[in-house]
Amino acid sequence: MPNDTYLLMGLGVGAIIVLWLVFSVLKKLIGLVVLAALVVAGFIVWNNPVLLQQVKALAAGWL
Repeated sequence: MPNDTYLLMGLGVGAIIVLWLVFSVLKKLIGLVVLAALVVAGFIVWNNPVLLQQVKALAAGWL
């Protein structure tokens, strides 16, 4: 383990930057996955008349 204070501070700052980049990329990926799931769910509901009627009835109950 290095004893140089500036080296340890630099390694700490570098680790924080790497973690920030990783989490920002993960946040975008999770957002894209959620968006893709919503698109697929909408496609399935749109192409299934029975399920579409159930969703319409559920939405009408809320409104």
